[in-house]
This record gives sequence, C-alpha cells and structure tokens, in this order.
Amino acid sequence: MSYGSTGVSSGPRYNGRVSLLRPILVLLLAPAVAAQQEPPPSPLKPPPPAIRPKPPAKGEPLQDSGSADDTWPGLDAELADKLAASAERYREYAVRFTTDESVRAARYTDGEATSEELRRYGYLLDRGEGPFDLREFRQKLKADGSLARGEVKDEEPFPPAYGWVFLFSRFHQPFFAYRDLGERFEGFDLVREIRFRGALPYTDGRDIRQWEGTVLVDVTTGSPVEIRAEPSRQTERIRWMFDRWAQAFNIIGFRTAPRPFGHRCRVAFGLRQDRLSFPTELRYDTFRAVSSKSQIPWSASIRTYEGYRFFKTATEETPGETVRPGR
Repeated sequence: MSYGSTGVSSGPRYNGRVSLLRPILVLLLAPAVAAQQEPPPSPLKPPPPAIRPKPPAKGEPLQDSGSADDTWPGLDAELADKLAASAERYREYAVRFTTDESVRAARYTDGEATSEELRRYGYLLDRGEGPFDLREFRQKLKADGSLARGEVKDEEPFPPAYGWVFLFSRFHQPFFAYRDLGERFEGFDLVREIRFRGALPYTDGRDIRQWEGTVLVDVTTGSPVEIRAEPSRQTERIRWMFDRWAQAFNIIGFRTAPRPFGHRCRVAFGLRQDRLSFPTELRYDTFRAVSSKSQIPWSASIRTYEGYRFFKTATEETPGETVRPGR
C-alpha cells in the first residue's frame, strides 16, 4: 500500500479550497481587525483633539462659516458690563422662587412621534459649589397639587433652563466668544441679537460653555428673551462623524460605525418680574444624521414652568407677571 500517492493527489485539491475560501475569510475578519485598530466614537463624544477645531479667539473668523465677515469681535465694554450686572441679579434670585415643572418626553420612529410621557414636579433651585453652580431639586407633583415626599432625579444632557441667564456673567464671559448682531424688534420687544460660542468641548452637555447659538436680549433690562443653541462646533463634528460612518466597513447592508446624533435647544423667557425675565419653556431635541446635511428627529423633551412664586423674605411671596401675547 502506498501512502505517498494519496498525499500527492490531495495536495492540489486542498490548495484550491484555500484559494476559494480566502476572500470569504478576509470579509469575515475585516470588521474585527478594524474594530481592534480604531473603535467607532460615541455619538455624544467630540472628535479627537487633533481633529476638533479650537474655539475662535477674539476677532478670528469662523473656519466653516461660509462668510468672510463672520468674526467674533466681542462685546462693547459698556454692553458687557450691563449684561454682567443683569446676570448678577439673576444669581440673587436663583434661590428665591419655586415653580411647577411639566415634562413632556417624546420618541420618534421614521420621523413620527410614537410615544409620549408626561411628568410633573414641584421645582426649585439650590446653590452648588461655585458662585454660578445650581442644583435642581424636584418633588413629584400629585394630581391634587400636593407634593410627594422625597427628591426625584430627572436630569437630562442639557443645561437647566435657569442656567442660561448666566451667559454674560463676569465668570462666564472669558469662556465665550461673542458677536453683536445689532437691535431689532421681536414682537413687542426691542431686542439685541448676540451670537455666542462656548470654549469647552461638548461632553455631557450640562454646562452652557459647551454650547453655541443666538440669544435675544431685552435692550432695556439686559435680560434674555429667547435662546437658541446647539453644541459647540456641532456642524463640523457631525460632518466628520458622518464621513467616518460612510467609509465604515459594510457587512450585508450594515455599517460597523454608528450614525452620529445631534442636539439643539430653545429656551423661552415668558415671565417678567422685577425687570428680569424668567424661563417658561425649554425644548431639547435630539436628531440622527442621515447625511452630512440632513437629519431625522430621534427624541424631544419639552419642559414648561408655570405658577412661579417669588419669595422676598422667609414669609413673603409675590406672583410673577405673565408676558402678554406677542412677547
């Protein structure tokens, strides 16, 4: 019996099978190799420092603005002082009121809201460690209007509505670039429109210094009327992350990197008290990018604040004045 003939005759067949299997093995192993080399980033984390652009210095043009005159010259000294004084008054008022907070949270599927939840709380603020640090305190509000015992934690990845009133405080001004866009009418209000950009990279979203956007300020009082904001450098970050997703390995129609998420918020200040305006609604939207320039809604959170009670002393309280329609 000859064993050599069997070994010689099986060699070519074995090599042919390896040649046929090699492309399949490469396809199956490629995702694992790619994952070991460079894992996909979390949609909530900023790009690596080497890619993430730095906040613009005073007078520096935006790198991706599309406009040659889009610069950040800062604020006039007199205006900056006026806005800082208003922020200081807000700091004094932070622990002098209570209000009722209603939270409506919605989820979306294919652009349509598929679920909605309503939560109601008694709401007040307490001072944190720093001069402008605030801690939100919530208690569940029962159907009869009474408060349940115990504190309820219901924080989301965006600043508290009241936190935005410190946008121009002396503490925060060094952390922001500003651009004064001039005065105009918004309803019955004569307002000044100011663009802002925070110097901190976007991480947890709880600090206003991680955001950029536009604020409308009452010309007379220096208090905010409306704020619209998004995470700093979000447009560049989403474009970078979507390009990364588009180049990710595709396995039977599925890519190994996630599509990026984005966020935006709007805060309306619809209550006037002692020449200050107080937040009455905060809307926070999360969307998912489907291309470098378009997105679909993912979730939304709307928080409304009603029934403000202002305390001047330990035993006195005064109701706030609701702004008339158009304000």
